[in-house]
Amino acid sequence: MTDPPSPAGRRLKPPSWLNLRLLGGVLLVLLSVGAGAGLLSSADRSVLVWAVARDVAAGTVLTSEDLRPARVRLFESAPGYLDLDAVPTGRTVSRRLAEGELLPVAALAAAAPGVVVNIPVPPANAPAVARGQSVDVWAAGKGCGPERVLAGVPVQEVRTESGALSAGAGALQVVVRVGPAEAERVLAALSREATIRLTVVEGDLAARVAGPLTCARTGDG
Repeated sequence: MTDPPSPAGRRLKPPSWLNLRLLGGVLLVLLSVGAGAGLLSSADRSVLVWAVARDVAAGTVLTSEDLRPARVRLFESAPGYLDLDAVPTGRTVSRRLAEGELLPVAALAAAAPGVVVNIPVPPANAPAVARGQSVDVWAAGKGCGPERVLAGVPVQEVRTESGALSAGAGALQVVVRVGPAEAERVLAALSREATIRLTVVEGDLAARVAGPLTCARTGDG
C-alpha cells in the first residue's frame, strides 16, 4: 500500500514594514521622543537676571551688596528685566523694591545730581535703621518742638563711629543723598546742636514735604 503524498510545507514570511500595528508602534515611539525633547528644551529656557538682595527704598543708589543673580523663566517678559550683562550699580531705583524682587528696567534711573550728607545720631534715636530704608529726619532743640527736617529720604549707608573725634561714643553716621535745599536744612538743624531723631517709613506712604524750620536760628540746643 502506497503512503499518501506529504502536504507541502508553508514558509514563514518575514514581517512586512507595511504592517499597520508595527508602523503605529514606531510612530508612538517617535512622538514620545519628540515630546520629551520638547519638554527638556522648554525647561532649559531659564535666564539669569538681577534681583534685589534686600529691601531698597525709592532713591537708593544701588551697590553690589544690593543685588544678587536669579535664574528664572521669563519667556516674553524677559526684555522687561535686567540681565547679568548689564551693570545696575550706581543707578537709582525709582520705586520701592522688596527683597528677592526681580530688577525691572523701568524701575532704574540715572543718579540725579545730589549732595551726600552725614547725619550724626545716637543709636537710641535711630532704631534699627539700615541701608535701603526710607526715613524721616526730625530735629528738636531747647525751646523748639520736634520739626521734620527731611521726609522719606533713602538711607545710603550707616556707619558706626567711635573715638574722641566722633559725635559721641558709638554714634551713628547715617548717610543720605539729597538736593542742595534739603542739605541746607540738615546743616541748619545741626548748627544749633539740635537733638536728631530718625523714624523708619514702612510701606508706600503718600508723598510728604517737610515744612519750614521755624527754629533753625533760635535756641542754643
